[in-house]
Amino acid sequence: MLILSYFLFLALAAAVFSVGVYGLFTRRNMLRMLLSAEVMFNSALLTLLALAATSEPLGGRVLALIAIGTAAAEIGVMISIGILFFRRTGEIDVYKLSEGTRGGSKESHA
Repeated sequence: MLILSYFLFLALAAAVFSVGVYGLFTRRNMLRMLLSAEVMFNSALLTLLALAATSEPLGGRVLALIAIGTAAAEIGVMISIGILFFRRTGEIDVYKLSEGTRGGSKESHA
């Protein structure tokens, strides 16, 4: 019975990870892409927590708490990068951002 509940947690984590991958590859908005990456990270965290329940009393749980703290720091950094891009360019569409960096300098040196 215990193995079945762990399998269900791992299946849920795989489904959430799949939703995150789909969101990452189909969205053009930078914030939505960052949130999809966060969903993928949370599915990995769910897997870690499911496996931590089978470990020694403190070993896996301490590792899970460190991962939760890392996730909180990660989302703060990702949102700040998105805000920086918006302030510099006025857009958060990643395709338009990449087009602006490919052409190089548009000034002529005559």
